Amino acid sequence: MQATPEPSYPTIVGVYRQRYDTMATMDYGEKLRKYAENELHDSLEGLDWKQLLEWEHRHLQYTKGELPRPRAELPIDIILQTKGRCGEFALLYNGLALVNKYKSRIVIDCSELQDKSKRAAGDHVWNEILINERWMHVEPTDARIDQPWMYVKEWGKDVNMVFAITENDIINVTDKYALG
Repeated sequence: MQATPEPSYPTIVGVYRQRYDTMATMDYGEKLRKYAENELHDSLEGLDWKQLLEWEHRHLQYTKGELPRPRAELPIDIILQTKGRCGEFALLYNGLALVNKYKSRIVIDCSELQDKSKRAAGDHVWNEILINERWMHVEPTDARIDQPWMYVKEWGKDVNMVFAITENDIINVTDKYALG
């Protein structure tokens, strides 16, 4: 019997997979929880998934400017960096969700521009969180919830290849974010 080949994903998906796996460990979650409480004096305990967005925006500011090289890859380092873009916001939110025992996913838009009427494609990261047995779209950079078509409708993106990284899998979720 022949083994089924592993699916092939863009390189960036593997990078985020490694970061997710590190955050998902009990040791890292405890370290993040203690850091928030002892260093920031801003506990994560008992916060719901919407309050986690507010917490995140108290400790991380969006920037279009230069970020340190190499960029922070894990929540504590992201907080210390104080500024970030979509990748930092999505990684931090994912870490906060995991600390609070939510099932969460990091969602990566790897789309390529195919529709010349669109302004852009790919190069964005956000989250999904499991709420009442439904994967809820969370755009942590803009603190927006349940607006999966915002990328196509508002941002004018050509969405045609989107993957979600879960605790145990990488799933193609393009249909949720592409119109039509």
